[in-house]
Amino acid sequence: MSKLQDNIKRGGKSIYKYKFTILTLLYIGLIAFIPIGFAFSVSMMLLIVSFLFLLNVLAKTKYTFVLTFLLAFILTFNAYFAFILRSDVSLEIMASIFETHMAEAVSMLKGGVLFGGLIGLVATTALLYFTEKELKESKLSIKVSLLCLAGYLLLFLPFVCYKRIKWMEEEELFTEEPVRVIQDKVNLYAPILYGNIWTIVAYQVEMSKLRTFADQSDKTLPEGITLNDTVAVPEKIYLVIGESAYRNHWSLYGYPVKTTPFVDSLSQVEPKQLSFYNGVAAAPFTRNVLRMALSFASPTDLEPFYTEKTLINMAKDAGYETLWISNQGNSGIQDSYLGYLAAGTDKAVFSKGSYLANDDIVLIPMIKEEHKPSGKQFFVIHLVGSHNNYSDRYDLKDVQAIPGENSLLNHYDRSIHHTDRVLHAIYDIMHQDSTALFFHFSDHGEIIGKGHGPWKNGIAQFDIPLITINKHAGNIETVMQKYTQPEKGVINNTNTIFILAEMMGYNIPQKLVEKALSDGQYVRHADQSYSFYSDVKEETE
Repeated sequence: MSKLQDNIKRGGKSIYKYKFTILTLLYIGLIAFIPIGFAFSVSMMLLIVSFLFLLNVLAKTKYTFVLTFLLAFILTFNAYFAFILRSDVSLEIMASIFETHMAEAVSMLKGGVLFGGLIGLVATTALLYFTEKELKESKLSIKVSLLCLAGYLLLFLPFVCYKRIKWMEEEELFTEEPVRVIQDKVNLYAPILYGNIWTIVAYQVEMSKLRTFADQSDKTLPEGITLNDTVAVPEKIYLVIGESAYRNHWSLYGYPVKTTPFVDSLSQVEPKQLSFYNGVAAAPFTRNVLRMALSFASPTDLEPFYTEKTLINMAKDAGYETLWISNQGNSGIQDSYLGYLAAGTDKAVFSKGSYLANDDIVLIPMIKEEHKPSGKQFFVIHLVGSHNNYSDRYDLKDVQAIPGENSLLNHYDRSIHHTDRVLHAIYDIMHQDSTALFFHFSDHGEIIGKGHGPWKNGIAQFDIPLITINKHAGNIETVMQKYTQPEKGVINNTNTIFILAEMMGYNIPQKLVEKALSDGQYVRHADQSYSFYSDVKEETE
């Protein structure tokens, strides 16, 4: 009995001696296991153990405080996604962060998140500091730690990634896109730190590939698409791209709060001008949606974005002056998909300063200034819409229209009401044109109070409004019907390029219409996988 007591006592002393080390490994374990629902995983267990060796190396090496702080930042960053969003950090999330303007980041960090993040960073840094202090006195040598780390990084991870590639039959894809495939697999088996590093590398490779996109000279149209310049086309086209609008909060779609009085009224006038459809977002991230909506890329194949003409190119070829007018800032214009699309227009105009400081209404005088009384013009108008923080997206007029307490739902509904007012103002400009087409969709939806992006499920982030307003510009309803899914009665915004191309006079062969309908059944997720829209569940999991 005394021997057992001695063992318990010694064990207790060891636990106390390495209490911070144990707490750190438990903390990393929670970050690793929360996104996978605490499912047993050998790879995650080994990932956690690898941090023991890494911290031991830092503990027994001089002048490593900067590296320790950087590691603390990375762990805190991953902890936010694990604890708050129940997600790891995918390529799409990392890319969205890199391409986010500072004002947007500040906006998203309101409500205590920034303060909580700073507290988390301080606590994590302190935890690592005391862990390294404990390990500095341990008998575990640097040499053993480095050998174990090498075995983990150079043997175990490559082996499991290779097995996964084989199992998923991605050998050919690996040959074409090695960095992207490796990132995907490392992020699956070792998402914390190692996956983050590969994600940054994959993003930079993606941006390098994108930079070749700047040369538009060798871009072609898909086989069979031709331009008929003898048919009547709208003199002006207004492609208005909203943000984070969930269609079930538009009164146009039956929502009981009067959030969209302008489009409601326009839908009731005769002869009919406005039509509305059950839109589906091709992805829950702006950057992916727009490279699909404005090119021939689709949820199942992004390559045409790089190799084939975009909607901007097609508008130019059809004789339109192309204009990009945005309230989402011009930061990093040469380092994002939207930046390159905007740079490809005849003129790109951005609201001054950060979009956090600007109401979407500021775009109206900018549109008026670029609008010409005659001549063909193609406007891409990019709104901030209902992007969080919702309370920043409306003014007193919207509060008067939707009174009551400052609840989350009222904040969101007022932001929708504000967008309706912006659409009204753009319509007033369009009213001057002899013929014009107004085409509006939201880039993606919104799980109200939660956001959009990391989750495969959560139908609200995919269900979007899609409206057309036609001023004697051909039969848009016939074209829209061609791209409506016959069973679900929805239109994927990835088909935007086909719809507007037809309205500009392009002939789309039936085989491509059928392909567009087939592609429109899918949505693309943050981890770059895709699934049928019909398989997306109501709630996130």
